[in-house]
Amino acid sequence: MDNWKTIISFTYPHEAHMAKGYLESEGIETLIQDEMTVQVNNFYSNAIGGVKILIRDKDYEEALKILKKGGYIIEQNKEEGLKIETYNIKSESEKYKCPYCGSENIERAKRPNFLAVIGVLIINTFFPFYQRYYHCFDCKKEWIFKIKKV
Repeated sequence: MDNWKTIISFTYPHEAHMAKGYLESEGIETLIQDEMTVQVNNFYSNAIGGVKILIRDKDYEEALKILKKGGYIIEQNKEEGLKIETYNIKSESEKYKCPYCGSENIERAKRPNFLAVIGVLIINTFFPFYQRYYHCFDCKKEWIFKIKKV
């Protein structure tokens, strides 16, 4: 009997079924584990490690390649990482394009900054201090614009 190995896990069962169907269409035999537990109560998903897809040990490398090809597993360059850079601009109209790739497929987002985190840790109160930044959906870069007075 072959040993089964977890290759990927998902938060919801429907996501796992999509990946399972993709793997089986490529000829990889799969099993889904913990599906029913998550269907009973979705909040258990993170506690038990999600809905897992199991494959045979002998198919692991091939299944990994298939999932990468299908976009289920995305490799990130650890050296590159996501970091926020600051760019000086001359006018407001320059805010609507990515300075890296020139794409207009961007969003303005915000995340709690250092003061908000300190407030939660020390006095258990959330202070609404946010760091506002821009995010490009095409090149996955993040940045801050500052208007330069000329």
